[in-house]
Amino acid sequence: MTVINVVETERLILRELAEDDFEDIYEFKSDPQAVKYLTWGPNSRDQTLHSLRKQIAFQKEKNRQIYVLAVEMKSTKKVIGNALFTVRDHDFKTAEIGYFINTNYWKQGYGIEIVNGLLYLGFNIFDVHRIYAVCDVENAGSVKLLSKIGFRQEGHFIKNLKVKGQWRDHYLFAMLSDEFISQK
Repeated sequence: MTVINVVETERLILRELAEDDFEDIYEFKSDPQAVKYLTWGPNSRDQTLHSLRKQIAFQKEKNRQIYVLAVEMKSTKKVIGNALFTVRDHDFKTAEIGYFINTNYWKQGYGIEIVNGLLYLGFNIFDVHRIYAVCDVENAGSVKLLSKIGFRQEGHFIKNLKVKGQWRDHYLFAMLSDEFISQK
């Protein structure tokens, strides 16, 4: 069982989820705009509570691979998003990241801090070789963010994921550990 220690950025803390996070998480998981490009949602209170408890249960798994983290503002302690770190292949040291945030906090640089925190976690704590992210081709904010941070676009998947009843195209972005180190 692996528990994540807190990862701090300038304004944020990425930490393990707790049931006390429910109200803040419900606020963004129930927002159609915040979950527009995700395969689920918007969520009801019951759906949010069920998913939160399931994600907290990951913390107790023996060979844990999925880390769903709370994105908490240092200044207010409000949870404004979720960050996902998934170990995809232990042998080849590959991980996938994902993130989404409350729409009230969009376009304020929090996404960059979240992704940089996940990169630090992956390359420095988990010692992975490669981190990738997949995003909807129409999610201009994520496409811009990943490119700005230094991810390479490696692929364009055509109608590979069904989102809210429609097959959607996605881009694959990736970064290697040596690319991350050379940027710093």
